[in-house]
Amino acid sequence: MSNFEIDNLLKSVFDDKSKDIDLKQLFEDKLLEYDITKTKAFNILSIDKDVFEDIISGSAKQPSIINVLKIAQFLEVELNDIVNAVLKNQSKENIAALEKAKKVSFIVKNFDIKKLGKIGFFYDTDNVDILIERVLNFFGFDSINEYETEISKPLFSSSRRNFSDKMKDFWIISAHQCFKSINNPNNFNREQLKELIVKIKPYCQDVENGLLTVCKALYSIGVTVIIQHQLVNTQVRGGTFVVNGKPCIVLTDLNKRYPTIWTTLIHELHHVLFDLEIIEKTNFHLTGEPDLFLIEEKADDFSMEYFFGVDKFNFIKSHITNKFIVEKFAKESEVHISFVYSAFRYYQDKFYKKNYYGSFNEFFPNSSLAIAKINPLNWKENNLKDVALKIKEIFELNTL
Repeated sequence: MSNFEIDNLLKSVFDDKSKDIDLKQLFEDKLLEYDITKTKAFNILSIDKDVFEDIISGSAKQPSIINVLKIAQFLEVELNDIVNAVLKNQSKENIAALEKAKKVSFIVKNFDIKKLGKIGFFYDTDNVDILIERVLNFFGFDSINEYETEISKPLFSSSRRNFSDKMKDFWIISAHQCFKSINNPNNFNREQLKELIVKIKPYCQDVENGLLTVCKALYSIGVTVIIQHQLVNTQVRGGTFVVNGKPCIVLTDLNKRYPTIWTTLIHELHHVLFDLEIIEKTNFHLTGEPDLFLIEEKADDFSMEYFFGVDKFNFIKSHITNKFIVEKFAKESEVHISFVYSAFRYYQDKFYKKNYYGSFNEFFPNSSLAIAKINPLNWKENNLKDVALKIKEIFELNTL
């Protein structure tokens, strides 16, 4: 039985307008209809008289589901109806216990309490009511049923969902709700995006303001970009969503590498240009995760070639230890110097299986400087609506 069905049952228990069934009267009517005695009925059902009376009267503290099913069959009533009738006669303590079980099931099924506690989303508590309140406040819902109806079911309806990967699901839902609350008012224009993409590259040279400037420009043509901090045990670099009918991109600070944020942005914009119809059908696409519908290599090659492609790598690889030449070549290529070293690492690994990822770190700027002004979403925020409003204000202030 789903949480939705339990919600309805619990609601009907306290709803004076719900259908009441007099189980005792139904039983008496069936005895007359079948022309049998109570004793005969108990024997047929293989239920002790006192057990039967306790279930019918509602005094049974934990009635056996098998016995309830037997009685439902004998009385020819729907299972939900007899469960509802039994629940109406249950004590407040038993009803509260059922409600708590539903809450516990919801939390443990959907959220990794331990890991979310480590990042500050959950506080150090075992109180399920506090955990539920935190979740509902953060996502902006009034009930578990509303959460499942508005988010979980529709968002994952077209996607294969692994319930063991709760942190990734949390990341996805957070991004989706943030985009939904921002609700970019600008119409998406694919032709304007094609014109804008060719102008983006030089802005990567401005560590503190370049990304913000580009995100504002994208927002003005209907593409919303947000930043979410990486979650424990997730390897997602970014993602492309379609929310309110418009493309939305979420970037993360995976590995804290400045060039990676930019190459991921261009990677996602490639998906917006060429794969938007597919993504709209599946609700979202994650970069760094296997995808049955999209060819990730195309987007990867596009983003790498965009900033510093194979031809440039072939020229600079023999001069990589000469800082003067690298700086000059980076300037000519209109990229930050870290992109040259990042491309060198990438292509050395791709073509020669050589690992240079520990080299040249001194030339990589702090990635937090690039994302700070976009108000990246962390997991200690009170609620997503406030975060979304802040981001919206940033993008709509002096938008290009």
